[in-house]
Amino acid sequence: MPDYKAMYYHLAGQMSIAIEVLEGLVAITERLKKAQQTTESMFINCDEDDSAGNPKETV
Repeated sequence: MPDYKAMYYHLAGQMSIAIEVLEGLVAITERLKKAQQTTESMFINCDEDDSAGNPKETV
């Protein structure tokens, strides 16, 4: 007879690991999106006459 309990524990454990990894990827993706948006905003708000070439940072 198949050991359904062992199969369930194996599946549940692997799913838990996979979910943790995916949640981490979501957090990383959101952080990268925010960095891209901030950089784009800094570029858009950059004063073209700024001789130092330092854009105005917006957060």
